[in-house]
Amino acid sequence: MLYIASALTPTSILGSLTIPSLTSPGSQSLVIAKSDRIEVWDVDKSGLVHRAELELWGNVIAIDQVEIAGARPHILVLLSPPNAHLILLTYTSTPSPTLVVTSALPLTPPTPSLRQAEFFSSVIAHESVALVSLWVGVLSCVEMEVEKEKDAKRRRSTAAIPEGELEEGKKLLRFRDNFNINIREHNLLHLTFLPNPTASGPLVTFLWLSPSMTLQMQTRILSSSSHSFIEVSRPIDVVSPTRSPPVDADADFNLVPFSCPAARRVMPIPTTSSHERMILVMGDEHSVLYSLALVPQSPRASRLSGSSNVATSPRASAVKRSPQTEMVGAQVKKRKSSMTSKRPSLEGGERWEMRPVWRIRQGFGTILASTVLQSHEYGASVLIGDECGRLTAIAWEFDRGQGILETPPGLNGAVRVTKVDMVVSSPPSSITHLSSTHVFLSSACGDSLVLRLSGEDPSQSSETFASSRVSPRGIPTRKGKDKARDREEDEDSGWRVELEEQNGQAEVLERWMNLAPVKDFAVIEEEGRGASHLVVASGASTSNSLRIVRSGVGLEETVNVEGLHGIERMWTLSPSHGTTNLLVSTDVSTHLLTIDPAITDANICSQLNARPTLAAGLLPGGQLLATVCPDGVELWSDLVNGEKVGAWMVQPGQDIVAAQVEEGYIVVARRGGEVAVLSTRQHQLEHVISATIPAEVSALSMLSNDALPSPIIAVSTWTNEILVYALSDLVASSGVVHTLTENAFASSLLLKLSNSNNPTSTGIQLLAGLSNGGLVVYELALADVVGGIKELGRKASSLGTRPLKLESIAAWQGGEEKIVAIGLSERMSVIFESKDRLDFSSVSKRDVVAATSINTSLGSQLVLATRDGLTLSKVNSLKKLHVQTLDLKEKSVARLAAVPELGVLAVGTVTRSMDAQTGEVMQKGSFELRDDTTLKVLSELTLLPREEITSITPVTLLTRRYIAVGTAVFASDAEFDDAAMDGDFRVTAKEGRMLLIEPAVDAPTGEWKSEVVVIVKTVGPVHDVAVIHGFLVIAAASKVSINRFTLNPLGIKELSSFSSMFVAQHLRITPESKHHPEERLVVGDGMRSVFVLDVDMGSGEVYGDQRDMATHQVMGMEGVKDGGEGVIISDGHSNLLTFRLKDQIEPAASFGLHEDVARFRPGSLAPPSSAPEVINPDLLFATTDGRLGVIGELTPAAARTMDELQRNMDRYWKGPGGISWKTWRRGGTELIKRETAGFVDGDFVQKFLDTDLLPSSEVERILTGTNSHERVSRLDKDGSKVPAERADVARVLEAAAGLH
Repeated sequence: MLYIASALTPTSILGSLTIPSLTSPGSQSLVIAKSDRIEVWDVDKSGLVHRAELELWGNVIAIDQVEIAGARPHILVLLSPPNAHLILLTYTSTPSPTLVVTSALPLTPPTPSLRQAEFFSSVIAHESVALVSLWVGVLSCVEMEVEKEKDAKRRRSTAAIPEGELEEGKKLLRFRDNFNINIREHNLLHLTFLPNPTASGPLVTFLWLSPSMTLQMQTRILSSSSHSFIEVSRPIDVVSPTRSPPVDADADFNLVPFSCPAARRVMPIPTTSSHERMILVMGDEHSVLYSLALVPQSPRASRLSGSSNVATSPRASAVKRSPQTEMVGAQVKKRKSSMTSKRPSLEGGERWEMRPVWRIRQGFGTILASTVLQSHEYGASVLIGDECGRLTAIAWEFDRGQGILETPPGLNGAVRVTKVDMVVSSPPSSITHLSSTHVFLSSACGDSLVLRLSGEDPSQSSETFASSRVSPRGIPTRKGKDKARDREEDEDSGWRVELEEQNGQAEVLERWMNLAPVKDFAVIEEEGRGASHLVVASGASTSNSLRIVRSGVGLEETVNVEGLHGIERMWTLSPSHGTTNLLVSTDVSTHLLTIDPAITDANICSQLNARPTLAAGLLPGGQLLATVCPDGVELWSDLVNGEKVGAWMVQPGQDIVAAQVEEGYIVVARRGGEVAVLSTRQHQLEHVISATIPAEVSALSMLSNDALPSPIIAVSTWTNEILVYALSDLVASSGVVHTLTENAFASSLLLKLSNSNNPTSTGIQLLAGLSNGGLVVYELALADVVGGIKELGRKASSLGTRPLKLESIAAWQGGEEKIVAIGLSERMSVIFESKDRLDFSSVSKRDVVAATSINTSLGSQLVLATRDGLTLSKVNSLKKLHVQTLDLKEKSVARLAAVPELGVLAVGTVTRSMDAQTGEVMQKGSFELRDDTTLKVLSELTLLPREEITSITPVTLLTRRYIAVGTAVFASDAEFDDAAMDGDFRVTAKEGRMLLIEPAVDAPTGEWKSEVVVIVKTVGPVHDVAVIHGFLVIAAASKVSINRFTLNPLGIKELSSFSSMFVAQHLRITPESKHHPEERLVVGDGMRSVFVLDVDMGSGEVYGDQRDMATHQVMGMEGVKDGGEGVIISDGHSNLLTFRLKDQIEPAASFGLHEDVARFRPGSLAPPSSAPEVINPDLLFATTDGRLGVIGELTPAAARTMDELQRNMDRYWKGPGGISWKTWRRGGTELIKRETAGFVDGDFVQKFLDTDLLPSSEVERILTGTNSHERVSRLDKDGSKVPAERADVARVLEAAAGLH
């Protein structure tokens, strides 16, 4: 059974909005929608303050705000199919700040086979009505209402939602009704409610692509009574809205009055008028303001095209999207639709008329998001952002005292339009106005930003404008016929437009990291210690980047001191008054260092300076220092003058080998196995007791605390035993001792109070660092009656392979997390408490030999010693992934692979830029070598024109290391543009190349070079390359070829081929197994499933094959261990599937991930031996949404416990909106569902440990089930099945959690 869990949840932000008074009266809250959760942040003077978040069991598509009189503000959330739901959320502060679900509505298509909407999937709300677009030809209308008192009483009786939601008498909302409205606009592009509804109902503006490929816009009234839309205006062709000649392929849209080609968005502009509305239509080059007014029907209305000339220009309707290729979005496709149906329309002599007012050219680039900055009686200002990240502010103002329709038809006056070009930012998914000068720009393909807008506010421009129009940059001043076009636009709109251009700035105040969209990643390994870090290729458009992702503690170095050699031990000395000092010991000497204001070596007496120190500490009161040296124990009152108040020395040959100073006690172990306890009461050394240990002592620890009836002593021996005593038992000579046995001796011990919330007794934790790098944590307690120590539990982990040294940390607290120790093996780990559990996290810092903590003027810091010096470091976070970003702007990394033997990354890039004035796209493909740590470019190789890298694989041929680079080559720019927009090279490219590159360092110059040694031309793009039995395997188009590489002559010769696939997408080599004594070649078919080929070791001939012909559409593939050798694939329906490769291809596990996997890679974020008794982690994966995850095979014992826990949790615990985990993780296709099997969802079962989510009563219910057969169990040492307690389950879950 496989374990799957997230190390990083999706980071892309799909949308955002601000809601007033959501968290408290008068507050302003920013609501953020990620693909799997909703977050609420308060907008404060100091910035954005996190208030609450809610994880949802579904993929979020869109959010909107719902405001109904008498009710609290609510958030409307739309989840996508196959588990489509509409959910109402609101915020409550009691008993703790959280988002609660007030109502949930499952959404289903009218017919099961109905296609999902391709262009506009969203939810929009207006007062008590919402419209949902999820399926082609259907809009779902959902009505909401304020909760009735009887329903509120019933809810309060079930305690489903806390009472805090009724603050200030405001009530909750719930869904009342839901009905579908059929529409004939199958290619709906955008939909929006207009402000100020009419008496007949709210106004809705549609933008769609007609079957004749024209872009149409129309406003209708939503009638709840008739369950239909009522036409109130004529449809307008936004590409040719006036009496223009037909638009052809060569049309200059700058010369077509009010033309808005490739329009994708409409935005309503708030107005105070009840008889006129304003709508801004945004295309990929122009934006046009339309007025919608209630006017008498007149002959002039015929001049506006109701069913205008057919747009025959491809760019007019944007049959293909604009040239930026990696943005999220589908391509416009012509769909069949019924044109015979009739819609109801308003009767009478008055109609709503839609006509253009002005047009502005913002430059090429599809508009992705917009917001209204300000609106007033005479105009408004907006901010729009396009796919290239360009921000443009537009403001307009009509002549004072004149509304759009306050004068008779004709020339009404002047409208002054100001365009402000801002700086380039991330391509936005939404733009949310926070204040008069601040906006939040969310992004699904770049980092989200908090921006401060600067420059002249366009909405506050002077009333005096230039008397003549200023032409936009890049467009020549119009003359002759072009001036006539200007006059024609003025005549059609009834307004004289005066344009002014300005430049502005947008200062980035905050940057929110976003890993999506992930295109590829590589694992940089530390030998024998798991992944050092990941390098992730992410972003799109102008926000491309390479990211270094590290797992573990985030440290920020503040001071680095060199020249202190040979430090072995350190202790922090914090007296009751004065400066905090650091006592350090080498193998021959001891030194006292002062820390503030600078680190200096203080003078101390030669008696202490000339000897090494084994243990040290200030006694209670901070006046005396106790030190333990190999020859004895001493109490110092003055280190400078060497004044002592007491000493306890040992005889020669009985040297002290281990010691600890603990409160008023000192415990020492002498050579020969004798342990002595000394007391320092009244500032004198008194011998308390001595005990003889039956073996040499390797380490010891002591715990003295007022909460304990007696101090506790733990002693480890070289014979792999740990002896635990109560001091009271030693003094009474009772002989009571608790013995623990391990498979390695303990090189260090640490006793501490347990952080578990046990009201009946004080728990004790013993941390043992073993000689094999293992960490064992024992839960202990004092026995009640017979005395001695009793063992309550044991948990083992691995922090390395060398002896583990535990260093106690006195002070570091961060929220609910507290560092208690540092573990030092071949690398450093931080051991910390989080709530009621003990956890650890690795640090990418090596060769640390000693550690402690210290308080300085810069706050609490860790002091880390290496053989060469000291480092003071501030802890920024625990147990998180840390991301460093290298911005690449327009350079997109499509493929990358690590070459560990050389310490380099092989990178395939495409630099693609678009001219905003002409729309021309410049692109260049290249191959790069980069340093795998600094990401510095070492060498670069430029590819052919219209060539892009499709695969990179390091290979070893004839003992020499090469990099096999596969490419796709396009015959024309049109073919390349098609492939770039589709993001799919499998069909479009008709040829490709395989370049065998040998990287090397040029000896004379020391510079890297990339030499192409062999080029193989292929029919179709090269998807993957592998090596089996020394043969080079090339997967190109639908063919897999087996090739022999020779050095003399240098070349590649094809030996055999296999062409039964539709698309040979992925290659993997399975190792030898008991079922197959030789390596075998696995091929993932991009249209179907997997093939397994047998290749002859001598001739290279393919002599056998096995096939699974299911239509899975293999999108990603990697080897996996799942009850034997196998492969895991991600299919075209966002599922994970595994196959065991035995005598036949056996389908094994399945999991509904509901995200597209960008890449699988072998590896682990933690040392693979961290939890060998629970899991063997062997895979990492990344999804396009920015999720990083781990996959590993569970041991039989852990699999039984986790599988039964998962089953019971699914039965008794539902997600937000009543969605069950089983429903959420159900896979398959839209028509044929498939239950999850063979996987344990780590993100789900780990919630069992969250006491905020599951109270103790619910925990017990989950453990016991409804009968004895449902009881969660564990496997005993003899393999028998026994009931599992919460502590047993927690140990298994915590061990697995250490990997992610």
